[in-house]
Amino acid sequence: MMQAGPAFAARLPDDVARFVERRERCDHFRGEDSDDPQRRAYIALKQQRYCKGVDFELRRLKMRYRQDFRLRRLLKSYETPIE
Repeated sequence: MMQAGPAFAARLPDDVARFVERRERCDHFRGEDSDDPQRRAYIALKQQRYCKGVDFELRRLKMRYRQDFRLRRLLKSYETPIE
């Protein structure tokens, strides 16, 4: 996946920047695991919050920005489906 640091995100359209931030949080919690039941519940809650609907949003953004090579390349770098 492409790095989307603050300087890069600042040059993105607002909807893409919001998606990138949300998807990065989603991916963080998707990659986390715990033996502690409370922590597992917290992780599941965060996955629900940040991951639900991202596949649909990604498809929507790919259609909206299909003529923009830079954005198309960025959006294509995200794994699908994750839900």
